[in-house]
Amino acid sequence: MKTLKFLSCWAMGIALSCTCTPKAAPDTTKDTIPVSGVTISRTEISVRAGDAFTLAAKVQPYNADNQTVSWSTANPELVSINAQSGAAKALAEGNTTVTVTTQEGAFTASCAVTISSSTQQTEPGPGPDGPDQPGDPGAPAAYGAVPTAGQLAWQRQELLMFYHYGQATFSGWDGENANCNGKPWSESLLLQNYVPSTIDADQWVKNAADNGFKEVILTAKHHDGFCLWDNPESTTDVANDACKNHTDVVKAVRDACNKYGVNMGIYLSPWDRMIEVSGKSTAQYETMYKNALKDLMTRYAPVVEMWFDGNHAGNFDWESVNRVVFDANPDCVIFSNGGPGCRWVGNENGDAGQTNWGTINLRGRGLSPSNLPGNYEDYLAHGDRNGDSWCPAECDFSIQQIGDHNGWFYGAADSRKTARELMQLYYESVGRNGVFLMNVPPSDQGVIDSKEVKIIEEFTTMRNAVFATNLADGATASSTAVRGGYTQGYGAQHLLDNKYDTYFATDDNVTTADIDIVLDGSKTFNRVLLQEYIPLGQRVESFTIQYRKNGSWTDWKSGTTIGHKRILLGNSVTADAVRIRITSSLACPVLNGFGLYNDTVSGL
Repeated sequence: MKTLKFLSCWAMGIALSCTCTPKAAPDTTKDTIPVSGVTISRTEISVRAGDAFTLAAKVQPYNADNQTVSWSTANPELVSINAQSGAAKALAEGNTTVTVTTQEGAFTASCAVTISSSTQQTEPGPGPDGPDQPGDPGAPAAYGAVPTAGQLAWQRQELLMFYHYGQATFSGWDGENANCNGKPWSESLLLQNYVPSTIDADQWVKNAADNGFKEVILTAKHHDGFCLWDNPESTTDVANDACKNHTDVVKAVRDACNKYGVNMGIYLSPWDRMIEVSGKSTAQYETMYKNALKDLMTRYAPVVEMWFDGNHAGNFDWESVNRVVFDANPDCVIFSNGGPGCRWVGNENGDAGQTNWGTINLRGRGLSPSNLPGNYEDYLAHGDRNGDSWCPAECDFSIQQIGDHNGWFYGAADSRKTARELMQLYYESVGRNGVFLMNVPPSDQGVIDSKEVKIIEEFTTMRNAVFATNLADGATASSTAVRGGYTQGYGAQHLLDNKYDTYFATDDNVTTADIDIVLDGSKTFNRVLLQEYIPLGQRVESFTIQYRKNGSWTDWKSGTTIGHKRILLGNSVTADAVRIRITSSLACPVLNGFGLYNDTVSGL
């Protein structure tokens, strides 16, 4: 697979010449880039009458010249909304729709709003927070680039599983090599190599579901060009009469995902050895590639993630390739070196940077699947502060190892990562505002090998043991600042209520705050979990955790970014209160989750 992305041109046999120099960043200044669509940060939301909320829009493509949108509501008696900012307020019980419309092209996206009757006081007057509780000042406006509904749902999955399977499962040659065990690449060779007796995709996906993985991604075609479905643009596939097993593996995985409630992603390698030996031009292959992609996107929908490997990705018109995906699956998250849905983390070790922004300068850096200028390991691992596009990091690795390299396809003699190593990678991916993508290659027997099953189950047991008990349950919370003084709507207690769409916030001009969590007695902990409400953007850039013991406060750990989730690891301490000190934020901090845990099982 090698997401260690080659920056060279694609050599198409003798049909093309190649200078093998890095592809220059695309020049988007010469021509106007038209709007092709729009998505919205939430497709449905439930609020109470009196609640304020803010939605955000994302114009497609990310570098379209005209990003202007307007907001409207189907029923102004139920929801009022600012036409420019998307800041809204629920007025009365009922159901309605909020719609965003692009200025150019009049593309639209909608969010269904369900409004329940108010169970809390929303007007000034006596209340649980005192006799003069202020009214609702309104929700903070979204800050900077924000996730679409598809991106938000994708990141909240957290755990993803990869399946590399195909003729390389049996031959050991995945297309990275100049030849296949000394033999030149050919269709007949690949068909001859693919010899599964059984394929139990049900077992693959059940293993993922049983262990908390919310999405699986299948290599429908790897670099060798062998296809696991009846590709209308290729005969190097399971439908070929010369193939010994005609199982449509993509359909088998699709069916298993439907059965176990797991989302499905698809990998379709842009690099193809069969195209190289065919002598077809880049333009010819781009048309074939888009036709194959359209077939996958429609026949096996819904597809929540499309994986474009950057290894020899080629000089395609990637905007038009992306449109093929979005036409069939509008909320699909597209992975590549430069998204636009999510980005490679810059390594295949499975870890993100300690500082990790969900935003990156796609336009400014000229990123595309086939272009990685400069020191990409650094900026992909960390993202860009105030980046122009929402494009969070996906951290890929394989459970199998060949020496110090990932074993992407099954190898009986390969070494395996331990459950402890997987736990460490969980902390360094999900715990650093990334997504955990673990390759678990099915064996030559058509199943997830028992060795992998055992390790994954041990990892699940370990992870569940760590996070089974939130030591902050039963705690109370207060803060030095609350938005408009309206504690009912934006008070610190919302960090503890286990509701995703309620959050702590300060006034717009307040970018620092102390939040005190007073525990239900003394607790011993060594893990702290924080969560930002990323539908309104990523904001916090530095914070410190303190703990109180015997009346004295002591610094425990400091961090930079938070994002969807941040898990800090530190020494075990016993305390009766914990303080979150937000020391710097790009806009008013907006936090919706806090957890306190004691990891006594991983040894990390």
